[in-house]
Amino acid sequence: MNHLEKNILDIIEKHYKHKYVGGIKVTKLLSGYKLVLDLGNPDKRLIQISFDTNSEEDFLKFIEKELISRQLIRVQWFKGVKTYPEDEERRTC
Repeated sequence: MNHLEKNILDIIEKHYKHKYVGGIKVTKLLSGYKLVLDLGNPDKRLIQISFDTNSEEDFLKFIEKELISRQLIRVQWFKGVKTYPEDEERRTC
């Protein structure tokens, strides 16, 4: 884990009062940085946040604002299953 990832984990713990245990990866791009958080849901599991800057400090400030505004602590997933009544008409259509 690099120092940017560690700083982002500290930001999450500071603002959400919880430890983040999912996957985290910060990548240096040609003209900025990209943060990828893996929330563990097989359908919608990745959150990607990119920022066009060469300054690590500016990137961390931007990420802090984004994490506060997105309120990731409220993210929930539900699985819905549609069922049909058992009847002959439904099976023959």
